[in-house]
Amino acid sequence: MSWWDKILAFIPLELVQGLGVTGKYLFRKKVTVQYPEQRLEPKDRFRGMFGFSEERCIVCHNCAKACPIDIIHITDHFEESVVDGKKRKKKVLDRYDIDVKRCMFCGLCEEACPTKPVAIWLTTKTYETAAYERNERLYFDKVRLQTWDGVLPFPGVKAPAEGGMPEDPKAEKKAAGGEGA
Repeated sequence: MSWWDKILAFIPLELVQGLGVTGKYLFRKKVTVQYPEQRLEPKDRFRGMFGFSEERCIVCHNCAKACPIDIIHITDHFEESVVDGKKRKKKVLDRYDIDVKRCMFCGLCEEACPTKPVAIWLTTKTYETAAYERNERLYFDKVRLQTWDGVLPFPGVKAPAEGGMPEDPKAEKKAAGGEGA
């Protein structure tokens, strides 16, 4: 064993590699976000607060079936109506609740939705749902899922009741198309 091997035995190579990574960032400009005055915009695939559109929901229960931890609760009933002399049955949504405090934001409910655009979506860029009362404020019914009562939306993002869309939560595509016309 040479004297060079003896020196390397006393100096851990992994420590030198780790200090090299630390030294690389030592002289870079530090990035600090002055939250809540400044907010970093989440990436496009970020899963934020739920959005729900009752007009698009066909009450198929696929989202509740797809949820691995069973936090989506749906109840409905059939309403009969007469159209052109024919009796028609239509499903009417009575209850649509999500227990957000237990949600793991996996997006399986969004993928299971058969409507286009989907009736429930997570790509809203909104993440500020802090609450003092965990059991009350983090249990969203269908009205709160549409209006986001008690949720601070990301700047520029519209709630579903105001016309927010799952593909374009900040309504940038519509504005860009309207300016060019």
